Amino acid sequence: MTEKIAKSGTYEGGCHCGAVRFRVTLDRHEAIECNCSICTQKGFLHLIVPAENFTLLQGEAALTDYQFHTGTAKHLFCKYCGIHSFYRPRSHQ
Repeated sequence: MTEKIAKSGTYEGGCHCGAVRFRVTLDRHEAIECNCSICTQKGFLHLIVPAENFTLLQGEAALTDYQFHTGTAKHLFCKYCGIHSFYRPRSHQ
């Protein structure tokens, strides 16, 4: 796993079409490279956020999920543009 440290703060993100928007607030960021098959294929870096520091601003109805292997992790993506903006990992359920 590779880690990258960034500055603390509040950030907003979302999908390409704008249907899904979210906000995260952190004191310290650690971007972690996952070695599971889906994250390796997509080239994702993970920023794990406590649930209380994550707010879905809009688009809950636009989200659909993909589950594989144990079906525990919820890989959420926008059903309109297909962008995978965030997910709920198996390790943090």
